Amino acid sequence: VILRDLDDDALARGMKSIAKNYDESRSRRILTPIAAARGMDFIHPSSAPVPLDRCDLVIEAAVERLDIKQKVFADLSSRVRPETILATNTSALPIHELAGVITHPERLVGLHFFNPVHRMLLVEVVRTATTSDETLATAVAFVRSLGKLPVVVRDAPGFLVNRILMPYLVEAARIFEQGGDPKSIDDAMRDFGMPMGPLRLLDEVGLDVSAHVARTLADAFPDRMSVPDLLGKLIEQGHLGRKSGAGFYVYDHHQFSPNPAALALRTGNQPTPSDVATKLTQAMSKEARLCLNEGIAETADDIDLAMVLGTGYAPFRGGPLQNELKHPS
Repeated sequence: VILRDLDDDALARGMKSIAKNYDESRSRRILTPIAAARGMDFIHPSSAPVPLDRCDLVIEAAVERLDIKQKVFADLSSRVRPETILATNTSALPIHELAGVITHPERLVGLHFFNPVHRMLLVEVVRTATTSDETLATAVAFVRSLGKLPVVVRDAPGFLVNRILMPYLVEAARIFEQGGDPKSIDDAMRDFGMPMGPLRLLDEVGLDVSAHVARTLADAFPDRMSVPDLLGKLIEQGHLGRKSGAGFYVYDHHQFSPNPAALALRTGNQPTPSDVATKLTQAMSKEARLCLNEGIAETADDIDLAMVLGTGYAPFRGGPLQNELKHPS
């Protein structure tokens, strides 16, 4: 495996992170010391151009900007064999817009891994209109060889998981913006069965990353999606979530409390709705139903499984579509 980056410091951080993950797996007896050492030995980092003519699969994980990814793919297309599969790890950008810059677009596919990658089982395998059956089958087999679970989805804004998740997160931010109490909002969803509340999740993902995905979806679905002004204001103030030390909450090691700066940006004084959990879960269920109707995923079970594995949607509730059947709006 060749790990390629232009920045030596980024490569060093990447290798350090990989080594830490292997050490953790070894200490938890998931891997033997020999298997962990062998895994590290397979990885060859390089900041210099490397020959790619023997590669069967190349996965791009550049910054989430379409113009940069197009440059990367145009370069890759000229340096690999015609049958080499080219995959992108983008979380929301339209993959079909990369097809125009490469030769043999039938070999292009999305492989969207979820963070933290070494723990999350789900991988969205994204098929464009030009992706061949052979490319898709190989990508699915590759994901399974990693011990992960592939869900095949159609190329569309936000793909599947982020498209369903974002209305839930945006609605939570909007309720907060209107005066809702952050602890009440998050506690309601933890009581529902989520591993963490939506405002905490926004902080963990990063407000800048979340706003980027929300804008992508708002551009695609302006009739029902928008980005709360509050997110932009927090980002302008440098409150990006846990990684910056503050977002909706202020973080001090493992402790966190509501961020006074975020509270000051609320524009309303409406209390947290008593049915906040219902409002938030319905936002997901409605979008999941639209995804099913549009054929973004093949079956309702695929959608529910993806949401349970990709977001931690309360497993005992079955997923957003199963929950909708039990509690129709």
